[in-house]
Amino acid sequence: MTIGTLFIFAGIFTASVLADSPPCYLTQWGSLGSSNGDFNNLADVAVDKSGNVFVMDTNNNRVQKFSSTGVFITEWGSFGAGAGQFNNSYGLGVDAGGNVIVADYGNNRVQVFSGTGTFITQWGSLGSGDGQFNGPDSVAVDGTGNIYITDYYNNRVQKFSSAGLYISQTGVLGTGNGQFHYPDAVAVDSAGNMYINDQQNNRVQKLDGTGTYVAQWGVLGSGPGQFNTPDGIAVDTAGNVYVADWINN
Repeated sequence: MTIGTLFIFAGIFTASVLADSPPCYLTQWGSLGSSNGDFNNLADVAVDKSGNVFVMDTNNNRVQKFSSTGVFITEWGSFGAGAGQFNNSYGLGVDAGGNVIVADYGNNRVQVFSGTGTFITQWGSLGSGDGQFNGPDSVAVDGTGNIYITDYYNNRVQKFSSAGLYISQTGVLGTGNGQFHYPDAVAVDSAGNMYINDQQNNRVQKLDGTGTYVAQWGVLGSGPGQFNTPDGIAVDTAGNVYVADWINN
C-alpha cells in the first residue's frame, strides 16, 4: 500500500463465480498530506458494524474516520504522550460498541476512544511485566470484547478485558510451537482462536483463546504459502485467513 492512498475492494460471492476469483475494485481515496482525508503512512484499517472506516494515519499521529464511500467524518490525535495523543501508533481495532482501540506503539500503551474520538481510557507502560509493553503493534477484538495486543519486542501476545484488565499472555522468543520472533499482527475468529503473524519466523501460528498452540504454516520464500516478512492478517466469517506478505508484495 502506498503511503497516501486507501483502496477498497469487494469480494465476489455468487454461485457462478469461483471462490478464487479476484476481488472487484470499488473505490479509493487519499493522497500524501496532512489535511482531512490525506495520509502519511497508513498503518492499519478497521471497520465498525455501520460500515464506517477508521484509519491509523501513523506519521500524522491521528485516527481518521470515513464513511464506507470515503467521505471524511472526523479525526483525532496529535503527537505527544498525553491522553488522546500518539507516538508512531500502528494498530487499531473496533469493538462491537463502536469504540476504537489503538496500539500506541511509541508510548507503549493502549488507548480506547469512542467512535467519535472521545478519550475513554488507557493502560500500559514500557516493560515486560503483565500489562506492560515494548512496542504494542496490532489490535484484535473477539466476540465477547476481549482485546488482544501483539507486544512486538517482548515476543508475545497479551489479552485484556474490554476495560483493560490483564487476563493472560502467550509467547516467548524462539522458533518452536507457540514461540515468536517479532509477532506483528493478530486476528481472532468467531471461536476465539488467534492467528498471529510470526514475522521474522515467516509463518502464521494459530492458537486457541487460552494461548494453546493449534497449528502453523509458512516458511521463508516466495511460493504459494511461503512468506517474506508477513505484516498484516485478517480472518473472515468462514474462517479463511488473509495475510499481507510484505516483502513479496
